[in-house]
This record gives sequence, structure tokens and C-alpha cells, in this order.
Amino acid sequence: MDKIRPFALAVLLALTATAAHARDQFGGFKEYIDRGSLRPFTRDLGGILGSASFHSGRSLGISGFDVGVHAGMQFKPEADDKVLRGAGQHLFGLPWAQGEIGMPFGIDGFIRGVSYQGLTIAGGGLRWGITKGNDKPWDPNLLISALAHSVTHTDFSASHASANLVASVNAPYATPYIGVGFDRTRVVVRSSALDPSLAGEAVVTFEGRVTAGVTVRPWKFIYAQAAYTNAHGQHGADVGLGLRF
Repeated sequence: MDKIRPFALAVLLALTATAAHARDQFGGFKEYIDRGSLRPFTRDLGGILGSASFHSGRSLGISGFDVGVHAGMQFKPEADDKVLRGAGQHLFGLPWAQGEIGMPFGIDGFIRGVSYQGLTIAGGGLRWGITKGNDKPWDPNLLISALAHSVTHTDFSASHASANLVASVNAPYATPYIGVGFDRTRVVVRSSALDPSLAGEAVVTFEGRVTAGVTVRPWKFIYAQAAYTNAHGQHGADVGLGLRF
């Protein structure tokens, strides 16, 4: 147990760093967006929005709840994403608060969101446990999830939808998990300094995502999770810290 707690501290530091780094990272959108970079930017944004939405293949069960802070990050923007690269962003990501509640029939509902410096993201979704949730050692759990987001920024707006299949296994002191899914993302340009004719232009992307991670419980009801994510061929990570019953 003592060896798990440094892992939780590392997750907390990663969350803090992501939140601090996220300030105004989309502030260069109006300055750098052009037709060639709109699609790569949309893929990068969708990969982040779809990340960190699960950390176990087990549903919460009736009256269960989970509240925490999570973050998704990508280690570098796509080569043609001039918005993030032009603004000097290398590693980039988004933190958000997330709340979940268990409902009948193995269904969980959850909401998540963040708002800062001209950017507002609101989202949520449902999960359904394909297997009946249990905590027996080495027993697998399997669920599917669907979520959606609405994004509002001073210079663009976006919508995002995602679906995932998640599997996990109950190991001593830890829950390894793996998930596969896709992200459908639509971005609409509000303003562009480089090309004013882009105002109102929209692009839609549909990309895959794979995640593999582990959740640990350093204390009885407190968990920490960290995962590697590959979204549309780009490397990244998910982290989270929360309270789960």
C-alpha cells in the first residue's frame, strides 16, 4: 500500500501541471487557423475530448457514485496543426471535473466540464455494464460507454461524440484496464485573421482511439488512475484522481 501512494502523488502533480499549462492554449486559433490546419486541429481537439472518460470496466451499481478531477493530454500536436504549434504548444491537454452516479440495470450516468479564459466545455454520457459488476480477484469486467461534448470558444465552436468498449480485471491493489473507441468531432470557425472567408466554415473528423492504463486505491475510497492513449496516431496520456463508492 505504501508503494501505491507515490503513484497517487505523481497523478496529482500531473493534474496540476495540465491545469496550469492549459491556460489560453487555444488563444492562437484566430491568428493561425487556415484551411490546411483546420482538419488537423479538429482531430487533435477530438482526441483530447474523448480521453479520460473511463478508468475501469466495472459499472458503479445502484446508488454508487464517483466524483473526481481528470485530464487528457497529447504529447505534441499533429504536424499540420498550426493553431497549437504556432502558439508554441507542444504537450497540450484539458482538465475537467467529472461526476458519476450508478443507476438500475447496470447503467451509469456522468457529467463533466470546464470553463476558463473564453473556453467552455460541457459534456456527459452513459455507461452500461455488459458483465455484472463484481470485485472478485481476477474477475473481468466489461462495459460500453457513449458521451458527447459541446465546446464554445471566442473564435470557434465544436461538438464531439464518442463511444468506447472498456475491459478491466481485478488485481490486488490495482485494476488494469484497456479501452477502444472512436471520436467524431465537428469544429466551426467563428473568426480567422489569416483567411476571413473561413468564418462559418465547418469540418468533421472521425478517428479511432486506444487506451491502456491502471487504477489504484491508495486509500479505501480514493483512487488514482493513469493511462497511455493513442488517438488518431498521436501519443498521449490520461490521469485522474477521485472519490468512488
